[in-house]
Amino acid sequence: MKNTTVKRIELNDFILNTMRQCILLRPLGVEDFDEIIKTSRAVQLSDNSVLFEQGNELTDIYLLISGGVKIQRLAPNGDEKVLEIIRPGQTFAEAVLFFGGAQYPVTAVTVSPSIVVGIKAETYLKLLHASNSLCLNLLGNLSQRLHWMVNEMDRLTLHNATFRLVDYLLSHIPVDSNERTGVSLAAPKHVIASRLSIKPETLSRTLKELSKQGLIKLEGSEIELLDIEKLRQLISL
Repeated sequence: MKNTTVKRIELNDFILNTMRQCILLRPLGVEDFDEIIKTSRAVQLSDNSVLFEQGNELTDIYLLISGGVKIQRLAPNGDEKVLEIIRPGQTFAEAVLFFGGAQYPVTAVTVSPSIVVGIKAETYLKLLHASNSLCLNLLGNLSQRLHWMVNEMDRLTLHNATFRLVDYLLSHIPVDSNERTGVSLAAPKHVIASRLSIKPETLSRTLKELSKQGLIKLEGSEIELLDIEKLRQLISL
């Protein structure tokens, strides 16, 4: 059973700076940004806490400050399919607001202790109507998300488990990085497996195989990418 431990916290300087750098809020002037702050709330959630459930009324769009959140949807057979794992600095639920949705079509659950800012949907929508630059930034963000989703469909339907896993690991590092580096898994392995549409045992087997090849080093939830050039070669088309 999922926890529902939620603790409200102050909008401190770190949170405010993260909000200011958020692509959805970056175009705002001082007065409009202050209006957003007045109706926003930051909450601290324990691991496995439900932020909102599929079918709930849409009241806020969200910005993840720290931790991790899985976005999932309930399948007709009752299984939970992980659609995305949100990382710090990313927003979610804004697409529903933009397209006029009144309910969340997915469920959001923390995969680790997290801090999330809820931005009041009504306030943001009001500013959208008054700001062309804000609309353009939102459209740009949604276009990037759509492009990502199209590519994701290709990854999940056209490629094997090794490709999907390596591509996922490399998405955590800069595209121009060639030095060995560590990656912290943002979610438990079974959640990542669901996100990649592979079985947990397949994920574990693939990780071990990559480790045997000397491409990665496993230490619990920490994975060191030892040979990034060869990893990139595995997913080159």
